[in-house]
Parts: sequence; C-alpha cells; structure tokens
Amino acid sequence: MKKTILITMLFALISTFAFAAKKSKYITPVPKNGQITIKKSQLSKDATYINYKAGDITVQLIAVIADDNTYRLSFNTCQNCNPSPKAFFAQKGKNLVCQNCGNLFTMNDVGAASYGCNPARIPFTQTDSELIVSTEILKQVAPAFKRWQGPVD
Repeated sequence: MKKTILITMLFALISTFAFAAKKSKYITPVPKNGQITIKKSQLSKDATYINYKAGDITVQLIAVIADDNTYRLSFNTCQNCNPSPKAFFAQKGKNLVCQNCGNLFTMNDVGAASYGCNPARIPFTQTDSELIVSTEILKQVAPAFKRWQGPVD
C-alpha cells in the first residue's frame, strides 16, 4: 500500500513538472519585399526563435526583450562553435546555453556582442510595432547554418 501511494505521488510530481515546463516559441515570418518582420507583440523576456528558409537551409534567429525593455536579436549560432551541428542556444531558465560548449548567456547578452562564444549580432531596424530584418543578410549568413541541427518548432 505504501509503495502504491509513493508511486502515485511520484507520478503526480513528475506530471506537474512536465506540464509546467515552458515550450519554446517558434515563429516563421513570411518574407515580403526583401525583408521579414517580427511583431513586437509576439516577443517577451523569454527567447523566441525566428525561422527563415534560405533555399534548403534554415537560418534561425533569437529575439527577446532585455531587462532594460530594449528588443534584442541575434543569430542562433555560437560564433566559436560553428560549424558544429550543435552550435545553437537553448533556453534554460533565464539563460541561453550553447548546446556545443555549454557556455551560458543571459537574455541581455542577445545581440549585444559580436565575436567569441555568444549569440552573433544581426542588424535590424524597428518601428513602433515590428522588428525588420533584410532577407539579403539572412541569405549571406545561410552557409553558417548548413550543418546546424537546432530545433525549428
């Protein structure tokens, strides 16, 4: 009887954590007039992953709202670890973790630095409601994602 109760409690605890886990958010904007737009209303302090298809290669971006309420955008690949297939970042708690080398970064680091082991900066413009990225830049960077095996949904 005690064993059954213990197993039931353990199952309930595991189920609670499994359903409470936050699923990553993925967006695939439709390119128009040589650019993609990302609605600011779709972003939060958690990572949102933006997918763009450059031919048969998926280029992925990370978009977040930093602690100072600025919008941050970067490529989802580690500059030092690329071209490893695992050179991408996954959110763990309030941090991004390189899946190849294990380095940790805060959401405030997204798009803040270039070079080294961090999410690579990407130029973008913004309006009151959107972030705008040139598809030409995404196409130029696509070869860096050729071996990339990060999740896309």
